[in-house]
Amino acid sequence: MMTIGFALLWIVVGMVLMGFIVWKVMPGMMLIQHKSSKNFDETVAGIGDAVKKKQDWKVLVVNDYQKSIRDAGHGEMNRIGSIALCNPRYSSRILADDGNKKVTAFMPIELGIYEDKSGQIYVSELNVGLMGKMFGGTIAEVMGGAGKDIKDIIAAVAQK
Repeated sequence: MMTIGFALLWIVVGMVLMGFIVWKVMPGMMLIQHKSSKNFDETVAGIGDAVKKKQDWKVLVVNDYQKSIRDAGHGEMNRIGSIALCNPRYSSRILADDGNKKVTAFMPIELGIYEDKSGQIYVSELNVGLMGKMFGGTIAEVMGGAGKDIKDIIAAVAQK
């Protein structure tokens, strides 16, 4: 017969093992990378065009990190930046509840665009659908819809 101490030991071992697995797996689930079928400028433009076709989506700003880093005197690097996207209809649903305002820390949604050393262009995204599930309720529902829209937007430039 198992003692309570022995059972607790296995529960703790299981929890530590599960924590380790989550720690290793989550980055790959939260950050998704897509190869672009276009060059850097065409990728940025293609995303902008796809955003215009999605209901209520807007490009807020295009960030050029390569230029910012170079202008600050920190050397040259390959093309890299991000595109900040917003859907005011989705945002208003989340932000109408004071308890949800904390999620402004990861608003607006941003897509990363970068060139690797071989010249391949990538688009990276935060898995907002998965992140929303961690919060539940309205946030999960809205971010799930936003995640599907983001997939459609990226599909306009992603390699098939």
